[in-house]
Amino acid sequence: MEALSPDHPIRFHPFPLHVDGNVLEIEENQTWFRIGTAAGELRVRRALSCLVWPEVGDRVLTSVGLTDEPFLIAVLERFSGSPLRLVMPGETTVEVAAGGGMGLRVDGRLTLESRTGVNLDGPEVALRGGSLTLAARRLSVIAREAVASLRVTRLIGDLIEATAESLHLRLDRSRRTVRDLDQVHAGSLEMRAEQMARLQSETLIATAQRLVKIDGEQIHLG
Repeated sequence: MEALSPDHPIRFHPFPLHVDGNVLEIEENQTWFRIGTAAGELRVRRALSCLVWPEVGDRVLTSVGLTDEPFLIAVLERFSGSPLRLVMPGETTVEVAAGGGMGLRVDGRLTLESRTGVNLDGPEVALRGGSLTLAARRLSVIAREAVASLRVTRLIGDLIEATAESLHLRLDRSRRTVRDLDQVHAGSLEMRAEQMARLQSETLIATAQRLVKIDGEQIHLG
């Protein structure tokens, strides 16, 4: 590589040249920024590595390289109360190499928002909180096995439909209140009580097409 001659322009104009200034205007296309500096105004683009979105009034640092194209490379100070925003220019992936972990901790509220969808993918996903609220127009849960340990469960809905090949319930006590009609349709119906079974109604009707059988050591009618 040949050495630069003493009169080469680079000898007299060191690069890169850093100039600080204040954001005067953000153009409508959100691509160009007008910066006021001590040497005059600059029209610059945000550098790819400058993730903090500049706001009007921010003190910023611009850099000019060999191509004389200025870039906004950093936001130095913010004098307004505008919240800080990290803006990526396109599709972005944050990757932690070598199997390391990653933590995100905030003192205030944490909000995840997407215009299309949010995916959580991992061998194990855990949610912990004092209160959990799910609000959705449609909720789908697909699992090979579901285990829930709940002290109190309340389910309120206009229509609840459950379809299963087999249903098993093991309870210490069960109580059900139906205000209107309660219907059970089954191919065969069997009800057993180890001690006492009681049916009480203003009108009780038992109908069978072939046989009605009442069997007991004592039978009282009337």
